[in-house]
Amino acid sequence: MSIRKKDKDGLFKNIFVAYFILLLHVFLLAGIGLTALLFQGIYHYLPWIMAGIAILVLSIVWFIYHRMRETSSSLSEVLGTPQFHDRTVEIRLLGGLASFEIKAKEPPLLQNHTNISPYADTGLIESADDRAERKLLEINGLYEKDLISKEEFEKARQNIIQG
Repeated sequence: MSIRKKDKDGLFKNIFVAYFILLLHVFLLAGIGLTALLFQGIYHYLPWIMAGIAILVLSIVWFIYHRMRETSSSLSEVLGTPQFHDRTVEIRLLGGLASFEIKAKEPPLLQNHTNISPYADTGLIESADDRAERKLLEINGLYEKDLISKEEFEKARQNIIQG
């Protein structure tokens, strides 16, 4: 019984695939062993790792606190700036694991009528300043895209500024 060349190639490929699968299993077992050793080391030094992380977090908090003290601005002063007026600020740490919100004060007229509708959202009402700013940004975008002329831009800007 003679083995033809075509059969030799097929036999060689099959043996190569079998050895390759065997080699992948060896690498898989070595990787599992290495992972077990690595986690054993992490587990053994876990208190030191957690202490290091705690020291890092405390030092960052201390740094931020002293920066705020140097600029003599408290959190209430920062939130009192016009950028935060009537807005809710949410602070998220660790990708949202620890978060808290600082809600804006409600206007005096709406304090007694908060239970009228569970879907009422006072943030949907746009103030005159916000509306003017939005319109200015819109016409500025149109002007930058060359959709309106310089004269049209100036006229529309003056109309918005005058009210």
